[in-house]
Amino acid sequence: MPEPPGPDRHDLTRAVKQVLLVQGITALAVLIAFLTHSVLGEPENMAGRLAAVCFGSMLALTGTLISARSARSSSHAAATGSNMAMVTIFSGLVLKLVIMGGGIAVGLVVLSIDALPLLAAFAAVKISSVFAVLAYPATKD
Repeated sequence: MPEPPGPDRHDLTRAVKQVLLVQGITALAVLIAFLTHSVLGEPENMAGRLAAVCFGSMLALTGTLISARSARSSSHAAATGSNMAMVTIFSGLVLKLVIMGGGIAVGLVVLSIDALPLLAAFAAVKISSVFAVLAYPATKD
């Protein structure tokens, strides 16, 4: 019989909120960095760079939400005793790959967004999730 959730159990909702908070702060920091660079250095096409930073940040945040959704579905399937728990994880990964890769492709090819700000924001926000998990563990030891 599964143990009821207690203060020392893993809390997925709290972990996702912490990761999204850190990613949001990182996205804001990258936006401010590109804004400062545009104002001080290269003011032409400032709006395009800021749009690219916002687009890349939103893609990264969307990937986190997709991962959280598949983890929630997987834990629910595992709790009910279903053998489909891993299917939801893999389908979430495929969906994330399609949305992230397709989103970057749409941004670069269709919308003609600057590649450097888009990819820099995407990478910085995705990497910040690792630091969020390391700084704020989901379980208390």
